[in-house]
Amino acid sequence: MSEEATKEIVAVQNGAAKHSNGSDGAQVPSFRLREESDRRRAAETRAQQLEQQLTQLQGEYEKTKSGLGQIQSQHSQDMHLIGLGFQTQSVRRFFRREYADSVAELQADQRPSFDDWLTASKDDPLYSVHFERVAPKQDAQPAPEPAPQQDSADALLSAVRQALNANPNSGASTPAAHTGRQFSNDEIQGIRGKNSGALGAHKDQILATLRAEGLIK
Repeated sequence: MSEEATKEIVAVQNGAAKHSNGSDGAQVPSFRLREESDRRRAAETRAQQLEQQLTQLQGEYEKTKSGLGQIQSQHSQDMHLIGLGFQTQSVRRFFRREYADSVAELQADQRPSFDDWLTASKDDPLYSVHFERVAPKQDAQPAPEPAPQQDSADALLSAVRQALNANPNSGASTPAAHTGRQFSNDEIQGIRGKNSGALGAHKDQILATLRAEGLIK
């Protein structure tokens, strides 16, 4: 055996001896190892709990966000229906349900808006009856306009002549002399209005005035 090989064997034996008696090796107390292990397990448990809480909070947030979106969508649909004349809540609820069922099987990017769907559904027999109830009546006759008030001199003279012709005794008596008083159209109309179209107590004076003006014979 060579001298170098002998030295290596002696060095290995000396190292093993030193390691066996622990004179040069560092040792960690067992209770410190247990403390570190416990702290590590507690930290891992706490991290798992926080992760679960975060997941729960995210779920609640998404649920609240979805509920708010549904409320806003329902409000928008209701306002549109009210604007079209649908005041009954049950009818509005019916349209909202029908819309939700109609678009449920469509892809999100293929779903028509509520307004577009409602416009396209006007002729559907299921929905048209509701539209007919709020539609304005097309066959309703407009209210007749009041006849313009006849305040011209010709219209007034025509009314006076009709009143005279309706009275078989008119003209049977001697015509009254003109008293000099002038009766305007407004005055004559006022007198006729108070006497249901007749000339009343001022009849003779009015006729005399009209004869004097050459308007009647």
